[in-house]
Amino acid sequence: MTSSDSQPDAFLTAVSVLDSLIRSGMREVVLAPGSRSAPLAYALAAASEAGVVEVHVRIDERTAGFTALGMAKASGRPVGVVTTSGTAAGELMPAVMEANHSEVPLAILSADRPPRLRGTGANQTTWQQGLYGVHVRASADLVSYPEPEPGDQTVAFTECLAALTGRDPASWDRPSNRPLGPVQINVAFDVPLTPEPRMRETLRAWADSLTDVRAPVAPRRADSTVTEALGDSDPGEALASEGPGAEGVRTVVIAGDGAGPLARMFAEAADLPLLAEPSSGARSGPNAMGTYQLLLDGELGDQIERVVLFGRPTLSRSVDHLLHRGDVESVIYLPRPVAWALPDRRPETPVETLVEARRFAGRPPRSWLERWHTEDERVDNDLQRALAEARDRNGCLNGPLVARAVREAMTDDGLALVCGSSNLIRDLDLVPVDPRAAHDPMVWSNRGLAGIDGTVATASGIALARREPLRLLLGDLTLLHDAGSLLFGPCEVVPDVQIIVFNDSGGGIFSTLEHGNVAKAEGWAGAVERFFGTPHDADVERLVTAHGHRYMRADDEDALFAALAAPVRGISVIEVRGTREGLTEERAEWKDIVARDSHPGKR
Repeated sequence: MTSSDSQPDAFLTAVSVLDSLIRSGMREVVLAPGSRSAPLAYALAAASEAGVVEVHVRIDERTAGFTALGMAKASGRPVGVVTTSGTAAGELMPAVMEANHSEVPLAILSADRPPRLRGTGANQTTWQQGLYGVHVRASADLVSYPEPEPGDQTVAFTECLAALTGRDPASWDRPSNRPLGPVQINVAFDVPLTPEPRMRETLRAWADSLTDVRAPVAPRRADSTVTEALGDSDPGEALASEGPGAEGVRTVVIAGDGAGPLARMFAEAADLPLLAEPSSGARSGPNAMGTYQLLLDGELGDQIERVVLFGRPTLSRSVDHLLHRGDVESVIYLPRPVAWALPDRRPETPVETLVEARRFAGRPPRSWLERWHTEDERVDNDLQRALAEARDRNGCLNGPLVARAVREAMTDDGLALVCGSSNLIRDLDLVPVDPRAAHDPMVWSNRGLAGIDGTVATASGIALARREPLRLLLGDLTLLHDAGSLLFGPCEVVPDVQIIVFNDSGGGIFSTLEHGNVAKAEGWAGAVERFFGTPHDADVERLVTAHGHRYMRADDEDALFAALAAPVRGISVIEVRGTREGLTEERAEWKDIVARDSHPGKR
């Protein structure tokens, strides 16, 4: 069935697109309402009713995009986002950019007007094909789909399916050379946009036909040297051939965002200190150091000779400085291409196999790991005293103490955590690591581009995909920036998320950067506070209760621990009031703890 200008029926197009996505593994879709996307909406309604996909409706497209992002991050499967035409598709750009840099399979289904209306000034019509440019792995402009014979549109759509599943589009059973990532499937629909009675029956019959469909497991690149590299002995005799430099080498393992548990296993097999970010998936075990970002500024940091890097480091300038030091050799383990960097633009030498990384790491001096443990424990004790003194001096909790309380609650109940960007993820990066813990609860953070966009929505998506409660730790500006994601319609599933918001009335992170020093200059404090601190008088309690959620306030550690122990059902918000006063000086004092004790001459 076709429309008057020989364009396929809108519902045939919608079903054809969704059928391929579902057979490729898509099981969740987030839909923002609109008329032009109605054929997709009706088809998804039938698929949802049949139990083939789960559909979540969000009023705001930005919320929809980041909710889908969270779902895809948690599941690893393609998740769809449906929008109508016009500005609606543009609202997804922040989520698409984050998905690009964090390698998340996000399928953008942007409904469009038929080609005959493009460029005519027709209502809600723009040039939205190819809208996301370099931030998608592939894009397809389906103006007349399905094609009578496979043509350019079919090829482009196949490229999209391949990018979402990690397959080689030229050979479906082989893994792709590209990282996973977002795609745009721009679908043009002409009227009629509502299904007549017979089409409604057809939609239900189509959905029922998919109830037993199971997506085949996509091929993945595998490093065949992992077992050898993690063995008790050095891999083969290769280490001996590395020469004298391989003995007594002071090497550390850095685990950035998304490094995964392999980084921990590598550090333990090689008997090396592990410097792991909270969202690395590796921050646990006997080799992990809680205060590493401070220790890097001391004597131990000065003595490092080699670095083995897993994942993407984004939190610490000390780590960045280490990786760019001329006297330090470094490798990055890259068994496959990544989206967040070009290897020839990084300071590290890329290695494709773990056994290469193990050979490079060498054998550390016998006391190397022990010295890190000793210093880590000492610095953490001194830091705890400094944090307690700051609390008593300011009369309120500070970010690091809140992060420690949240981490302790995670240890008690095992709930996973999503952490907003800015100061709190760095505060979490200073929390001590329990060497006896077999593993750490999962920690997610949008570190692809490290923005505060969509953090509440991301956490909601992760909770919905996992079907488990979790916590979200964020600052006041991050909450306010995504306040619309607190809204759930009465027909929607509300995720179980306990939100802990540290409210210091503005952007505290700028006080810890160079801007904090500018603020000390005569006549500049007001400008820095207004343009960077961005103070506000928002009432978090009213915001939360206006959306129908539970609110608690915790003014001290006892109250915070009690609030954290409450059952996590639906959305609840714990507000902790803090201050940005003295933040610049406090952060400098923490660094001085290491400098003072590891370099006694520094005072």
